[in-house]
Amino acid sequence: MRCPRPGCPGTIDDTGFCDRCFRKPPTAESAPPPDPAPSFEAADETFDVAGLVPLPVLITPDPTSRLMDGTEVLSSRRRCGRNGCTGEIGGSYAGQAPVLEGVCDECGHPYSLRARLKKGDLVAGQYEVMGPLAQSGFGWVYLARDRHLDDNYVVLKGLINANDSRAAEMAVRERQYLTRLDHPNIVRIYNAVTHTDAKTGEHTGYIVMGYVDGPSLDEVRRTARASGRDADRLPLEHILGMGHEILAALDYLHGQGLLYCDMKPANVMRGSNRITVIDLGGMTEIAAADRNTVGTIPYEAPKDELRSRGATVKSDVHTVGRTLETLFADACRFSDVPPVAAESFGLLIRRAVDPDYQRRFASAAEMSEQLVGVLRELLSLRDGTEHASASMLFAPTAELIDGGLGAVPPLDRWTTGRLPSGVADPPSNRSVALGLPIPRTDPHDPGARFLGGGVRRDPRDLIARLQESGQDSAELWLRGCRAYLELGDTVAAERCLEAAEKILGGTPGAWRLEWYGGLLAFARDDIAAAAGLFTAVRDFWPGEAAPKLALGLCAERTGDATDLFRAVWLRDRSQTSAAFGLARLRMRAGDRAGAARVLDDVPLVSPHRDAARIAAVRAYAEPLPDPPTATDVAEAERRLPELRMDGGAPDGETRRRLVALVRVASGRESALLEQSYRELAAQARNPRDHEILVDLANRVRPRTLLTWWR
Repeated sequence: MRCPRPGCPGTIDDTGFCDRCFRKPPTAESAPPPDPAPSFEAADETFDVAGLVPLPVLITPDPTSRLMDGTEVLSSRRRCGRNGCTGEIGGSYAGQAPVLEGVCDECGHPYSLRARLKKGDLVAGQYEVMGPLAQSGFGWVYLARDRHLDDNYVVLKGLINANDSRAAEMAVRERQYLTRLDHPNIVRIYNAVTHTDAKTGEHTGYIVMGYVDGPSLDEVRRTARASGRDADRLPLEHILGMGHEILAALDYLHGQGLLYCDMKPANVMRGSNRITVIDLGGMTEIAAADRNTVGTIPYEAPKDELRSRGATVKSDVHTVGRTLETLFADACRFSDVPPVAAESFGLLIRRAVDPDYQRRFASAAEMSEQLVGVLRELLSLRDGTEHASASMLFAPTAELIDGGLGAVPPLDRWTTGRLPSGVADPPSNRSVALGLPIPRTDPHDPGARFLGGGVRRDPRDLIARLQESGQDSAELWLRGCRAYLELGDTVAAERCLEAAEKILGGTPGAWRLEWYGGLLAFARDDIAAAAGLFTAVRDFWPGEAAPKLALGLCAERTGDATDLFRAVWLRDRSQTSAAFGLARLRMRAGDRAGAARVLDDVPLVSPHRDAARIAAVRAYAEPLPDPPTATDVAEAERRLPELRMDGGAPDGETRRRLVALVRVASGRESALLEQSYRELAAQARNPRDHEILVDLANRVRPRTLLTWWR
């Protein structure tokens, strides 16, 4: 019978094996499970990745304990390569062991994939071979000792299949590239040597590289997946931290005009005290736009993209995304990942591997910036400590979106007779539209120089200047949109947005249109549209706080915004609007003390510190709608002397109004309450208000008993 193996022209003979590929027909028997990866013990010391995450230093076993016997073939996909032949050789089939020596199915030429060096061989008179250590895409990797340098361990890397001309070409390329690279997260090359086989007389070149203690990330992944124990799994912050180091290495390569092309867990070592990218044999030059690169399914970019565009920086980004996705799926400790952080990580990966080339991260640095944002969010949610950093995309804003909670009520609180039942209601839509931050000015936009300096201008003056500039600039149109929103002219704001869309539509900068469109939708009271637009920005920039704040302000009107506000606030204590959002939610739930605790955490250096302390007093004193208890009022009274109001004066109109609010909250008719009403009457600006406040004072005047003596 013919051999059923695809592409093989051989026949199954009396032995039950193919006379050409030497395989048996497939059986129902399952393949044996892979050997477990070696274990590595963690030491007490740590080293930092991403400047944020301490990883434990590994106590690594003797390197010789990791040696192989030289007959394994870890990859089932190898090609012949002789004279360009694309036939497959040596791969396993139907769970059977690989055939290490045989003939190519396609060209019929003999091949051998056995390790060429054995224990005791001396290469270049300097490197004593200890044995095979691993395999890369094209070559055996051997452990050796450097007899000229204190017997330090080194790695020798040579070809598996010497007939493969392309592999030989890439080995030369790898050597050339490695000699010019110097980055802490990329394996170092020490030497390039040639060894002559004593039996065959063949000359084989070897690259001499540093030995990296520790497992590959593929070994980490396999260990975690095989054991299923939390102890063998990685906290998400470790995966993100290692991703940062990988991106740092690739960003360096891209800066050198090189593409890595074959990133995957097997090509990253979790060293004893460093994350190291190895196996640079698949690299190519960015300028080459190589369409015949080395890659590994499922990590490489879509085939159609590689055929049409060749290898690019974005195809490298894709491989990093798939690498982190694989680690998350197989090795992450899911039990303690906060839902918001898990969602942010998922969005990070989704954009990194987006099949739409235009939507993918534009560079390793851009992905790294968002990755660090997700990492900061995760760490803050995990331990409750701040992990703030300045956004490179959104300009800081001095606006506080507090819904008036941080201000002392005006006099009409008492003169109109309206109870503040909505004191914890969401802020007005207009205040949200004007209070959210705006994107930083794109320095490459032709209108950027008209917006430089960050000086806030009157909206009418800004519109006049923009009209005088004569520039057809997206930034000028967008800033005009914001200025018209401030003037309350949503029609003109929409016209500006439409003009900007003609410039930015379909470009990577289109997210700015979505952001300003969200502001416009808020100003028009269309919260559903605003939420959709802000969601698009959040999905595009998953590491940014501003879109989550905006979505929290949307969700506050339609559902539960606690997780979003909390994620923003814990990460960055300058995001005071998120703190006020949390306080409002807790007040609506009747948790006065919880609201005050959030507001108390506003830092002393914050420009909104005084507003937060006033809001904390109101949290204890306002009806919600249930009146405060005597304990609540006592806490509000205790806080009053600590407040700084009226320019720091010990007494003033603002303080008297807040004192009156607390005294009213007590529900007691007293001389002190009468005094407060009379002090408020002195603030009246018209006879009607004065009369109302005097009447209130008379109404609460304590009764007195007068005794007449004759």
